[in-house]
Amino acid sequence: MVDWKKIDEINPYVRMMRLKKAASLIGKWRDIDNVFTYIAAGSGDFIVDGIRYSLHTGNVIIMPPYKTHLIISNGSEPLVQYIMHFDYFEKSERVLLEHKDVLDDEERKIEVSEQEQLLGQNVTIAEIPDFERNDIMRDYLCLMREFEDKKHGRGIMLKSGCINILVKTLRACRTPQESQVDKDAKKTKSWIHIEKTIEYLHNCAILPDNDTIASDIGVSPNYLTKVFQEYLGMSLHKYILNIKIEKAQQILLAGNANVTETAEKCGFSSIHVFSKTFRNIVGISPSEFLNQNVSREQLEVNMRNCLNINREETV
Repeated sequence: MVDWKKIDEINPYVRMMRLKKAASLIGKWRDIDNVFTYIAAGSGDFIVDGIRYSLHTGNVIIMPPYKTHLIISNGSEPLVQYIMHFDYFEKSERVLLEHKDVLDDEERKIEVSEQEQLLGQNVTIAEIPDFERNDIMRDYLCLMREFEDKKHGRGIMLKSGCINILVKTLRACRTPQESQVDKDAKKTKSWIHIEKTIEYLHNCAILPDNDTIASDIGVSPNYLTKVFQEYLGMSLHKYILNIKIEKAQQILLAGNANVTETAEKCGFSSIHVFSKTFRNIVGISPSEFLNQNVSREQLEVNMRNCLNINREETV
């Protein structure tokens, strides 16, 4: 349940805003702040500390700080997310932390204390009503423009805009619908091994084979493959392929390499193997991905055009 007395006292700080579109496994994060994510299109599974939340268009998920989470898009439609990193209370110490790459345990303990007092360490899920979804997207894009333009008065505009979005979201809050994942999964050794493996993989410049990974984690390859299948619905081998393809998408979109060079950078033996794997995971070839990709600027233009049309019809 939302404690509205505490919500009335918030003084938020917006750390980052971004739009993201993906057609495959997106990856793993562990952020220092609260993460607001609105699903503008598509559907996906958000696995937070071993618990799976299946979300679709119109859903919002707010994740507390330092929660290891995985995002796996599903269905044929790409997953489009409107993401905002924020603190419920602005503190100078927290603002300085965004410039630090490494935080020690004492900093983590101190800096998340107010978040824990506000809403605890629970994941928040909301179902935005159909008639309010355009409003949420418009509010988000206006806030993002303020975040990027850095005009005078930016701080107070970000605070007021963030409060507006959070209140609308929390009014639509519902009890999270968890899938058939063990609610105590985060307490089990299996989930701990998965977390360690994920952390290990995302820190590897060159991804090793399953035997090497299992040996470094301290378990058998068969066991590691089994727990990945049980918790994430995919084998360790497939998870590694998804990491490679996610990296490939980032390289392609950055425009720093062609398809052949991207295949080499991501560790594929040939352009044929890369293209086949890319198509199996993303649903289209690397070339088609580049042609069909919708950039953040295009998303904003399309959304603004839609909102302008709606505004003219209202008038």
